[in-house]
Amino acid sequence: MINAISTKTSGTANAGVASAPQSPLGGFDAALTAAQKAEEDRKQWASDLQSIKDKGFSAWARDTQIEALKEKLRQQVMSEMGIDEDSLGKLSSTMQEILEKKIQEEVDKRLQEEQAKTEGKDKDKVAGAQQVGKNDQDGKTVPVIPALSWPGAAALF
Repeated sequence: MINAISTKTSGTANAGVASAPQSPLGGFDAALTAAQKAEEDRKQWASDLQSIKDKGFSAWARDTQIEALKEKLRQQVMSEMGIDEDSLGKLSSTMQEILEKKIQEEVDKRLQEEQAKTEGKDKDKVAGAQQVGKNDQDGKTVPVIPALSWPGAAALF
């Protein structure tokens, strides 16, 4: 009888309480990990800020976009080859060097293609902007205020 009562009592006493972490240092480890991540983030932010100061914002933004594109292209090439970082790390150093070289060549090739596409689009935009206002209906070259050459701008007159 006493065993049955104590079992019921202990069962109801713990019913709504969350269990404590198994490791007594669990809270400390989590806090330490969070502090280390915050420090890494602060260092990365300081590094980015220094890069912006050194290069200028436009150059930094362009370089950041190029690096992100390179990483994306690298992942695409590796997936097309049927390998990932783990399987690449398990290969011999000679095979790693060969594959890394092939991957880098393909990434560089694709990056040049992407940049050529982007430059082509930019040239088209510039050419289109320069064409606006070159000739009126009679074939004369006339100055045009770009804001008034937009569709619907004639309604302003």
